Amino acid sequence: MFLKPEALNPRLKGLQMIYPTLKEEWDNNCKGIEFKDFSTYQKKTVEGTGKGFELNHKDYFDAPHGTSESKWSIAPLFIDHTPYPLNARVLPKLCKTMTWLGETLSVGIVRLGPYSLLDWHFDPDPAIDMVRYRVQLPLSSGLSVLSVESESRPQAEGKLQVFRSSARHKVQNHGENERFSLIFDIFRRGRGYLG
Repeated sequence: MFLKPEALNPRLKGLQMIYPTLKEEWDNNCKGIEFKDFSTYQKKTVEGTGKGFELNHKDYFDAPHGTSESKWSIAPLFIDHTPYPLNARVLPKLCKTMTWLGETLSVGIVRLGPYSLLDWHFDPDPAIDMVRYRVQLPLSSGLSVLSVESESRPQAEGKLQVFRSSARHKVQNHGENERFSLIFDIFRRGRGYLG
């Protein structure tokens, strides 16, 4: 269920290679990032229906600010190819890298609280002829595990994980520290699953 990153975009190998630079920028500036709390949204959608839904500009702007108590929060970097101003100013190298990759439709940093779970769900593909692939690049070490269908893998800091997000998946933070991960979607022509 997990895919080789370079099979989707050969430039993903470059993202892996410059990870130390991006990690340094993250470590130096993470306190200035604006997170939005989607814990309630997650309960309503993922827990309630087993299905993820697209977040749009209004969802981000209307969401409450994330706190250290938030179970699941997102710091948007790009929404519909548009940089999210505050976070783009704080992480310019990361935003420039995403622009170089050409993958800026939906990009953010997700924070999963200690001992928290984003339970089993799937994210419908955007169209019958379009497939969504999810890319995760953990920015912190810890005890989190990503499961896709019947396969589970620990998340290692700086190591890309790619999977088709219309497959059932979950992520669980088994540790006492927050888990941060750069997450973005790659869209390719193919047979989409709308659920």
